[in-house]
Amino acid sequence: MAGFPTNGRSFYLARAALHPSISLCKKLFSAIDEWDDRLAAEELSPGNNDPIQPAVAANAFVHVIMILRKTFIQNSVPHAL
Repeated sequence: MAGFPTNGRSFYLARAALHPSISLCKKLFSAIDEWDDRLAAEELSPGNNDPIQPAVAANAFVHVIMILRKTFIQNSVPHAL
């Protein structure tokens, strides 16, 4: 399937070898770092009348976006097969 061996034990994603710089990652979805900081601060001091109510889903969503921006950059580079 998709060029991988049929035994399913061995595969390699060429994009995983690329590690984009942090500064490049921060240019994509740049506001997500601010949201991550705000949610982390809200967890440390929950009674500061901030309208943002931290939740497990909000934290998970922010972290998924942070992972996906790296994956998006990795996939935007053509790979030699």
